[in-house]
Order: sequence, then structure tokens, then C-alpha cells
Amino acid sequence: MGLMYTTVIGYAIVLLLAALFTMHYLGKALDSSDAERIDPKPEVK
Repeated sequence: MGLMYTTVIGYAIVLLLAALFTMHYLGKALDSSDAERIDPKPEVK
């Protein structure tokens, strides 16, 4: 029973680390300030 809990918790930790790693590098690559520089917001509607 302990092995099952250890496996599930370990797997959840690995998934969490992979998600944090992915979001960290996507956040750096997809800089939202670039969008305003490339395609400026129109002044009038």
C-alpha cells in the first residue's frame, strides 16, 4: 500500500515539475510585450 502512495505522489511531483518547466520557458518565449510592438493597438475604433 505504501508503494502505491509513493508511486502516485512521485508521479504527481514529476508532472508538476514538467508543467512548471514548460510554463517557465513558454512564458519567456511568448513575451506579451512583443505583440504590442509588432502590431500596435489602434488609437480609434
